[in-house]
Amino acid sequence: MSISNYKQSISSDIKTSSAIIRDSECWLNGAIMTGGSIDSKVFFYDSADGDLGDKKVVGFISAEVPLFDFAVHCVNGIYAEIENGAEYLVLTG
Repeated sequence: MSISNYKQSISSDIKTSSAIIRDSECWLNGAIMTGGSIDSKVFFYDSADGDLGDKKVVGFISAEVPLFDFAVHCVNGIYAEIENGAEYLVLTG
C-alpha cells in the first residue's frame, strides 16, 4: 500500500454502533463524529474484529475532537468501538 490510497477513500456510511470497518490491511484516512452526546467517543483499533485484548488504538474522535484527519496504516483492519451513543463516519483506503 502507498500513501496514494489517501486520495482513494471509501466511506463507511454513518454508523451508530461498534463495528468492523475493514477486515484486512488498509488505511484509516479519516473520521468524523456526526452525532451523539457530549460524552460520546469512538476509538479506532488496528484490528479485524472486536477481540481488542492487545490491539493498538490508532485514532479516536469525540464531541471535543470531532474530526480525525490523518492517514494511518492498519495492518489487520479497522475496528471502531463507540462509547455513549456516538454516530460517526469513517473514510478508508
